[in-house]
Amino acid sequence: MNNLLHTSKKLLVLALLAMISINFVSCRKDDFDEPPLNGADPNLNVNMTIDSLKKIYRDSIIVFNKVITINNDWIISGVVTADDKSGNFYKTMVFEDATAGIAIRLDQTEFHTKYPVGRRVFIKLKGLVMGDYGNLIQLGGYVDNTGTFPEAAPIPLSLVDNYIIGGAYNLNPQPAKVTILDLSNTDKWQNRFVEIQNCEFSPADTNQPYADAVLFQSVNRIVNDCNGGSVIVRTSGYCNFATKKTPTGKGTLKGIFSIFSSDKQMIVRDEFDAKMDSLRCNGAGGPASLINISDVRNLFTGSTTAVNSNVYILGVVTSDRNTSNLNSKNLFIQDATGGICVRFAANHTFNIGDSLSINIAGQSLGEFSGLLQLGTSTPNVPLANGVVLATGKTVTPQVVTVAQILANMAGTDSWESSLLKITNATISGGATFAGSIQINDASGVMTMYTASAATFSGTAVPSGTVSITGILSDFTGTVTPPNTNAQLLIRGVSDVQ
Repeated sequence: MNNLLHTSKKLLVLALLAMISINFVSCRKDDFDEPPLNGADPNLNVNMTIDSLKKIYRDSIIVFNKVITINNDWIISGVVTADDKSGNFYKTMVFEDATAGIAIRLDQTEFHTKYPVGRRVFIKLKGLVMGDYGNLIQLGGYVDNTGTFPEAAPIPLSLVDNYIIGGAYNLNPQPAKVTILDLSNTDKWQNRFVEIQNCEFSPADTNQPYADAVLFQSVNRIVNDCNGGSVIVRTSGYCNFATKKTPTGKGTLKGIFSIFSSDKQMIVRDEFDAKMDSLRCNGAGGPASLINISDVRNLFTGSTTAVNSNVYILGVVTSDRNTSNLNSKNLFIQDATGGICVRFAANHTFNIGDSLSINIAGQSLGEFSGLLQLGTSTPNVPLANGVVLATGKTVTPQVVTVAQILANMAGTDSWESSLLKITNATISGGATFAGSIQINDASGVMTMYTASAATFSGTAVPSGTVSITGILSDFTGTVTPPNTNAQLLIRGVSDVQ
């Protein structure tokens, strides 16, 4: 009896272990969502090119807005160049072969998990339809006559696998390098993966969100090349990079070339298709040349001078617009050779520490109350001429004495508009920073000026010995004390320590 009981218990334990083992195996989840490393192409006879197929459509219609049904046993093949991963292509796959590209509409979401960019696809065409939307040729599943014009409607989800067969993965499609002028041949380049070099977003469209992610609205941004050409970059408000900001520099733009009627459009797959981190074009036919700020200052002839060269300056903003100790249209910018005041045509939004490129071709160079500035005459420097390349940069002030400042201003005046620091100084002539007060060090006395509108103008000046950092300015009529036009502009109370 005991042996029987013992044997029964052993059998029960074995049965439980078997059940646990079966349950463990049945609950295991292999990572089948990941595509295979390469895959294999199906044994299908490709007997039609995409270009030939599109030519059949063009030859069969008199005008666009027509849909035709394909009744032949044709098969095309191509590599996917755009999927729905980012949301900028909705239920539309774009693929191309060596001859052309085409879009196919399918009523399937998240299809990128099965047909990602870089996978070869084979399309059985018999039973599908071909039409156009705004002159853009595309494939679909059936004719939709509910609108103003017939349309190639998406292939129903249940039928997608009947027409689209996947092949090899990771084929890494490369864009065709084109110019914006090339894209005038819309028949050739539509639905192709292309790359435009030496291009930039228009000034009004730099540092702007790609689309409206609040109202879920598509937005058109303009990209220009250095030869005056332009193309639309159209982005859906539903895509996952709608809130990303457009780049501010010049570089390359990749994407799928599309058209809508007469509009030429680039549709990017994600924000990484726009790589623009170089200095911009000058906007008038070619890239500008860099000129040092000291060389700009040397262009001044004593009266208002035009900058006739195709040049730009590059430096770091040293003035702080947020403390209002400067006209809201003005800023000071400095490079390794010197500083200068720039007057824009409107209130600017450039911040202290911004690395700024400013195109100055054709701008005026002159003095305003003794201070040399760019854009001294109307029209002043357009805001669009300034482009932020980086933020958070610092400029180390040059440590000088009052006597050295006055000697420099009386001589070459090369320190004007530069960031300077005076140590072991005292402040006198006023209880607050407002107005003209005096900086005293062992070598001499000069003026420090603070506008009444400055956020810190009413702050009491510190007593005792301090170090003062500020921008050297010039103002005709500042005569007491002493008889000099030199004045130091601080950015805030933290400049006095």
